[in-house]
This record gives sequence, C-alpha cells and structure tokens, in this order.
Amino acid sequence: MIIDGKKLAAKLEKELVPEMHGRKLTLAVISVGSDPVSLRYINKKKQIGERLGITVIVHVFDAAISEENLATEVMRISEDRTVNGMIVQLPLPKHIATERITARIPSEKDADALGLYPRVLPPVVLAVREICREENISLHGKHIVIVGKGKLVGKPVAEWVRKEGAFVEIVDRSTKEPDEIFKKADIIVSGAGVPSLITPDKIKEGVILFDAATSEMSGKLVGDIDPACADKAAFYTPVPGGIGPLTVVLLFKNLIELTHGD
Repeated sequence: MIIDGKKLAAKLEKELVPEMHGRKLTLAVISVGSDPVSLRYINKKKQIGERLGITVIVHVFDAAISEENLATEVMRISEDRTVNGMIVQLPLPKHIATERITARIPSEKDADALGLYPRVLPPVVLAVREICREENISLHGKHIVIVGKGKLVGKPVAEWVRKEGAFVEIVDRSTKEPDEIFKKADIIVSGAGVPSLITPDKIKEGVILFDAATSEMSGKLVGDIDPACADKAAFYTPVPGGIGPLTVVLLFKNLIELTHGD
C-alpha cells in the first residue's frame, strides 16, 4: 500500500486551524545558500503558514558565511520577541558545524527539535508516528533498520523507535554487507539521501518502508527507496508525497504547541 502523505497532511492541517483561535504567530527560517531541495521545503512552509495565518519570515544568508557569523545571526533572531519559533534549514554548508548552530536555538522556540533540550518531537518522528497510528502499525518487537545517523532523520527516529520497544539496527557508510541487513528488516526508515539505495531485491515481502530522504535528480525529488519496492512492501511512503508533506505540517503543530499559554 502506498501511503498518501499529502492526504494525511491535509487532514492534520485542518485540525490545526481551530488551535490558532485568531492568534498571530511568527516562524523564522534561517536559510544558508541555495540548496534546491531546501528551497522547495521553505516554499512549502510559506504556503502552509499563509493558510494557517502564521507569518513565515525567511532569513537568507550567503553560503560562504562563517560559522561564527551565522551563530551570531541565529542568536540575534532568537532574541527577537516577535519570533515565536525558529528553525535552521538543513543541510548547512560543510564548513559549518550544524550542532553548534542549532544549539543556539532556545528550547521554547525550537520547532524542529534540533536544539539541546527540545520540548517537542522532531517532525520526521511525528510523521512516522502519525502514519503508524493511521494504519495501525505496531513497532513493539519489530526489527527496524534505520539508514543514516543524521540529525534530521536517523538519530531522532532511532531514539524514538527504541522507546517504542523495537529492535533497532543502524546502517551507514561504514556498515559491511548492508543488503543482508535490509533483507531481515520488518521496517526500514531511510534518510541517507542516496537515490535507489534500496531496491526490490534487497527487501523481504511485506516489509514496511518509510522513505524520509530527499535528493534531487534532473530537477525531480527522489528518495532512497526505489519506487518499485512498493510492490513487495506492506506499506511504502513515496518521495515526493509521503513523509515530506507531513513533516511540514507537523512543524507548525510543534510551533503551536510550544506557544500554548503565550
């Protein structure tokens, strides 16, 4: 079954409308450089923000900005009392240490849960959770393979599914014979950013596939999992149209949750 992330995202977005209750919120987005996938996601955030009545302000910085200067800018934006929440759009240029920048985001404004002491769950984790709830997928006791150790997908998802009682195995660039690990998995969550990393011959019948990666090939968004895998999978989230739309809506859900009581 192919999961329609757009349909589920639209449902969740409608549920957020009454939570606004006429409130005026502002989300600040820090964007560095001109990564095409990042720009697509920023545009989606602006569109959803407009529909919800949430102001999205994008602060754009040159890809050559120094880590020190970017950290200063993040601090400056975080201290703006008109900003209710903020995110740093990833990935950042290679010369910038991501964790040093995200550590500057105060927990009360950390809508992406990338800082040191997040008060909410990361949107990718929430997206996987929503799909599991919608389709009655249990994680307890399952053999789950997480592809990648990144801050956006691999690391937070691995932490969460362990708490849900799953047996977790991590696959990254240093893993020997990853294909054998893929074949044993009940569930695969992939966020490596390597197109066609997982193909039908590497998975078992009835596996559940969460493709949380986004790369661009010839102007099109693609994930890590070959779409042909859908024929063998019990559930499969496509790219685009699967996890992605959910993460954007759930980012705003986090923002609203962080600001309740303000």
